[in-house]
Amino acid sequence: MINSVVVLGSGKVSYHLVRALLRSGINIKQIFSRNNNTGSQLAGLANCGFVNEVSDILPDADAYIFSMNDDADKVVSQKLKTRKNKIFIHTAGSLGMNIFESKTENYGVFYPFQTFSQSTDLDFSKVPLCIEASNPETLENLKILSEKLSCKYYEITEDKRKILHLTGVFACNFMNHCVYLGEEILKGADISEEIIKPLLEQSFYKILSQGAFSSQTGPALRNDKISMEKHLEYLQDNKNLSDIYSLLSESIFKTYNKENGE
Repeated sequence: MINSVVVLGSGKVSYHLVRALLRSGINIKQIFSRNNNTGSQLAGLANCGFVNEVSDILPDADAYIFSMNDDADKVVSQKLKTRKNKIFIHTAGSLGMNIFESKTENYGVFYPFQTFSQSTDLDFSKVPLCIEASNPETLENLKILSEKLSCKYYEITEDKRKILHLTGVFACNFMNHCVYLGEEILKGADISEEIIKPLLEQSFYKILSQGAFSSQTGPALRNDKISMEKHLEYLQDNKNLSDIYSLLSESIFKTYNKENGE
């Protein structure tokens, strides 16, 4: 049973995870971070100790949650002393759980499939958790921890988790960047960014209610070459935007014209 944890990391994921752990009644014994500023702030939030040296990490927590970048998770886990009876888990989307196999028999993955920002509040109970473990007992402990956080969990293998992570890049990171590019186009034309918000709200609503395929609209879908040529003419001095526009338009057109052999 996981009743106490040490959280390693003090970034965006760690921040929201710590808040969720506190609400669920889990005892956060310590925060480890290589960033003194964010680490001490997070420890203040959790009302626990803060350390920035691996040798100072407490030995008596039930679980150690690694929530840093992939390289840091690997490096720090190898520096940590072997703790055979403890649970080691990380929160990464594209990192194998076997980084812990030389340190403990009980290890796994606790990957929250969500985008995180410290400036934006988040209901962690709505975050899907992808779990994987080295043995049935550890898997059961991760299930119980997920339930304590009131989260829906999915047993996802490493290979499928990598695919899920890739999907997140397309569906979230790339989408967000496209919205940013749209905002920059508005700024360049001295048009308020507020005007695009109702469009975004309706677009996201349609995607969630109907699915992305059924929600697609626009000139590329209907092969409106006149409109697309006008857009590309406007973008002719910005090769980056012009290339992105052309590539995405071609992808949309091909997606909806497969049956016609075009």
